[in-house]
Amino acid sequence: MNRYKKFIKKGVSEQISKIPFHNYAPIKRLSMLSKKRFPSSNTHVAVHFVNGNHKKMSEYSMLHKHNADEINLIVSENSKLKYEIQLDDETYKVTSPSTVFIPKGVKHKAKFVSGKGIFVCIILSGKYKSSK
Repeated sequence: MNRYKKFIKKGVSEQISKIPFHNYAPIKRLSMLSKKRFPSSNTHVAVHFVNGNHKKMSEYSMLHKHNADEINLIVSENSKLKYEIQLDDETYKVTSPSTVFIPKGVKHKAKFVSGKGIFVCIILSGKYKSSK
């Protein structure tokens, strides 16, 4: 009994500013899946709860890249969460519900524009590296 209990864990709250190439922002961030939390995992998942009531949300994401593919899910109940996504030298306005696939090595950043919802970051590696 309880063979799989180790695979069920609550998300852990962490400051977004603790993540490389990210600054403080009034966003609730939960680490859901990582090598540290689940040693056999080869995926990293973080959930960001974004609330547009913060009128002056700073640009919290700096241009960076990873040595693994990344997926961003931008979700809200009313299709009003908006981000500006930069991929290398191209910038796109993205409105929920949307998926952004970022191939490894592509420089990227996400800039909050408006709305309220959830931004999910999935990195397809348990041990990934970030760089400029």
